[in-house]
Amino acid sequence: MRKRNRSITADLTPLLDVIFILLFLIMIRNTEAVDARAEEADAKMAEAQAQMAKAEALQQAVQGQMEEYQALLADAQICYIRIVPEEAGRSIQLSENSRTDQFWFDWDTQEDAYQYLQERLAEKTKATAEGKQVFLIFQYDAQKLYQSDYEMVNSALEEAGHKENVYVQYRTAEE
Repeated sequence: MRKRNRSITADLTPLLDVIFILLFLIMIRNTEAVDARAEEADAKMAEAQAQMAKAEALQQAVQGQMEEYQALLADAQICYIRIVPEEAGRSIQLSENSRTDQFWFDWDTQEDAYQYLQERLAEKTKATAEGKQVFLIFQYDAQKLYQSDYEMVNSALEEAGHKENVYVQYRTAEE
């Protein structure tokens, strides 16, 4: 008997068709996902650019204010007033730029200290006649300051602060 040589041939064309169809579906789905992510990234980029534009506008506004403040300070006088406890009493210190004037006083000469302070503040506020701004800043430590000294400086500052372009500020040691 003779053996027959039978060969089985399988038609792979339908299988390849199915594989290509699946491949096309996967590629289309991936393309859609990539497009969606690209759109999302574009939206985030646009939002970031809008925030950047806002930040730049804010920076320009702040820069403009800084320039205004610097121009104001260039034409301004700033005087710091302090009362410093000393061994034999206290002293009033008036500081402007690098110059400091001092007046020592005790309980008996407190009225003289008030007169001194009034005179010096009157000198400082004369600059307002030239159109300059005058800032009087009273710095004090509330725990080391006598009530009568605070009242003395406060009344002198209130009197000086009634002039135009004179600004008074109180700062405690904690600030």
